[in-house]
Amino acid sequence: MDFDATAPFRRRSGSRGRMWRAFLALAAALAPLPACQDDPVSPDPGELDVSEPYPIDRGSRGGGAPATYKGLPLKLADNPPPTITPVDGVIGLVCVGMSNARLECDALIQELAGGWQAAVNPQVRVANCSLGGHAIERWIDPAYDATLWDDCRDRRLPQAGILPGQVRVLYHKAANQFTVGPGSTPLPLYPDPGSDYQAFLAHLSDFAARVPVEFPSVRAVYSSSRTYGGFAGSPGRGEPLSYEEGHALNTWLGSHGTVAGVWHGWGGYLWAPDCAAGITNLSGVCFLRSDFQSDGVHPTAEGSRKIAAIVHARFLTQSWYRR
Repeated sequence: MDFDATAPFRRRSGSRGRMWRAFLALAAALAPLPACQDDPVSPDPGELDVSEPYPIDRGSRGGGAPATYKGLPLKLADNPPPTITPVDGVIGLVCVGMSNARLECDALIQELAGGWQAAVNPQVRVANCSLGGHAIERWIDPAYDATLWDDCRDRRLPQAGILPGQVRVLYHKAANQFTVGPGSTPLPLYPDPGSDYQAFLAHLSDFAARVPVEFPSVRAVYSSSRTYGGFAGSPGRGEPLSYEEGHALNTWLGSHGTVAGVWHGWGGYLWAPDCAAGITNLSGVCFLRSDFQSDGVHPTAEGSRKIAAIVHARFLTQSWYRR
């Protein structure tokens, strides 16, 4: 599944312009992406399986690129696109997740009200039901239904001009919230059976089971995993945990193209390395420290717009979203 997050945009001028020479096609709506080496540093020709994070969307592409990470495929699951039709002229798109999802979806909504609007089907309406401090574990826990699903239906949807029966698409910024064990010890890494990777697989299945119950009209769920965690000050939000959650989502999507009649697929591959590494993911993205707030976890306004641009570019590959 190859999609270019930079294709729909043009470059903006400004004091950081020299950093963005690789992206002359960026739009004024998007803060420019940093100029990074387009081709990844190739591993040793015999090293087809790697144990250090490597963008999943850049593997298995020949030219010495690795094929697997700890035996997991470095290739995004590519499920055939869904058929999405409007209900009474509306395609409701609802964002769910926790605080990062909230910031990033707000950025998407803001840009869709501006320069990105011209490229998008006018039937699409977006509601942001994400809530800080409420990741996937709480979206699957009935104890939080009133705070999450019910509040989404009763308050967030009307604010966006969407009826519950018009919700056709969910965008899920999927992440585990509780990633440490006793004493704040980080959970073990893949392939340990007690890893965060294994827990995330189970949570994704539980979430998929909730979707058609809470929104029977939904036809598709587009999911993205965490962005780069290397700037985080806490091991429970760092690397390679953030990276391995992307692999868990990729594994899950590869065997769950549909669940209870609802399509599931990638909503944009958001993980990319530190720009200092000199490489990008396939969308041409890498992350700067300035893309994140002081905690190294939550995106700044610039970082949120960068991530929203990847999601927007992914959706532009789908016929229901494009004008």
